[in-house]
Order: sequence, then structure tokens, then C-alpha cells
Amino acid sequence: MDKKNKHGSIFKKLREERGYKSKDVAGDVISTRTLTRFEADETSLSISTFEKLLENCGILPLDYLSYYITDIELENTKFLRRLQRYLQSGSVLKLVIECKKELKKKDIEFSRRLDILTVMRAVHWKDDSELFLENRRLIMEKIETINKLGWNDISGLDILISTASRECFTIDYIDRIIDECLHKIPVSNYLSKYLNFKYCNLLNASLAFLSRNGYYSLAEKRCKDSIKLFERYTSLLEIEQFYINANGILAMVYLRQNKKEGVELANKVLKYNNMLVEVTDDSYIKERADASYKAFYKVNKTGIDFEF
Repeated sequence: MDKKNKHGSIFKKLREERGYKSKDVAGDVISTRTLTRFEADETSLSISTFEKLLENCGILPLDYLSYYITDIELENTKFLRRLQRYLQSGSVLKLVIECKKELKKKDIEFSRRLDILTVMRAVHWKDDSELFLENRRLIMEKIETINKLGWNDISGLDILISTASRECFTIDYIDRIIDECLHKIPVSNYLSKYLNFKYCNLLNASLAFLSRNGYYSLAEKRCKDSIKLFERYTSLLEIEQFYINANGILAMVYLRQNKKEGVELANKVLKYNNMLVEVTDDSYIKERADASYKAFYKVNKTGIDFEF
């Protein structure tokens, strides 16, 4: 079996933790011998058979996935831990060298390319070497071949749009992405709330793209569409922050057009941010609030001062 196919051994761990015997779980679904081979990662099972085994153990798919992700991404975790050590020690150059070394390898997994894209964004690396440009291009090419975006695809597109200049994407493409987000976010089931969270991030990135690139009319319309959606679906993960982000982007749209409505809306956003800082006394939240104020201040040419 492929060394990455660890479904059986992960299932065994869950079964034993829950106190089930092999013969009871196998039942009339498969033979005990086949289950033993599966749990040794020596054979595979059909999805329908595996679902029945999970049911016999009283295991929800989400329970299984949480174990699977922890185990199967160990190799990626090791790579990310190396990068995190470089980040924590302030060794940005070592981090960049490590990423370039990885990008020179053949047959790099899509998830690894996304990891590199993510850390390059985190350190605000400006040197667009051919390796990093090619990485962005290959990620985008992969995303463009997919009809239905998954977790990794949304994450990658979020970063690409967040760091893109005007010529990287057409206004029609960005508007299609926004439309997809607005339709996908309300979808509700016990797993979708996590995917909805990713769509909310992608939505904010797309709105910000419109704002900073001068598509003010469409940006205003789509910000208002988003705000209405967030007001309606209040059970979304971190809904308050997404709601504030959309209002913040709308404030930037107004400020970039020297409209006083921008100052009024920015004041509300700044008031909310300051409240969070006072309540949490968290350094990251304070840093984010400061960045928001500086962004508003930079584009405010109305002659009207902010209240904060």
C-alpha cells in the first residue's frame, strides 16, 4: 500500500479508543480477516463499506477526519515547523532559502506550494524571483481547472487575490468569485461552517481587490450585498469580524472618493476595534487595529478628522 494510505491504521486507533472489538465492528459488513488487513494498511475498502464500519463504531465522518488530517499531514507539518522556527528566530532569509530549495524539487504537491505561498505572504516578501512567480502561476493554473473549489483552492485563491495587482485579474473574474462566495456562504451543514469561513475570507479579499484597484461602483454594491448577507446569517464563524471587515472595505471605497460617508463608517469600525483592544488587551488585535487606522488615515483626503 502507498505509505500515505493510513486509513486503516487510523480507523484501528479510533476503534480501540472507543472499546470496540474487531468482530463486532466487522459484523456482516466484511470478514474479520479483511478488517485486520485493512487496519494494517495492507488493503483498501470501498467508501460505502468504510462508511458502514464507521457507523458500527459510532464514529462520525468529522471524528474520523480530525484524526486523519492530524496523521496524514505529518510530513507537511515537519516542513511548516522548520519555517515557523525561522520565523520565530527572525531568520527570514533562511526561510526564503528553504522555500526556494523546496520549489526546485520535482512533482511538488499542491498543498506544499500553498504552504510556501502562505509564508511568503506572511513575511511580506517582495522579491518576486522566478521560482515564486512560477509557484503563483502554477497554483492559479490548478485552481482554474477546478469546477468546484475545495478548502486548499479557496485558501490559495484568497492569497493570490489579496496580493494581486490590477492587471492580474479581470473585474468580471473577481465579480464571479464574489457571486460564488455569496451563494456558498449560506450553505449549512455540520461541516460547511468551516468551508463558509474560508469563503468569507475569499469574499473579503475580493472586495478589497475591487476597492484598492478603483472599481468603486462595483465595490460599493458588493460590499453592501455582503453586509446584508452577514446581517442575515449571524451564526457564521467569526461573523462579527467579517461584518466589520466588509464595513471597513466599504469605508475605504468612500474615502478613496473623498466622500464624508467614509469618515463616518471608518469611525464606527475604529470604535469597534478599540473596544476589542480594551477588552482583550491582545497584542495581535492591537496591531490589527493600528493597521486599520493607518489604512484609513492614508486614504482620507476629505479634510475631516477621525474621532479616534
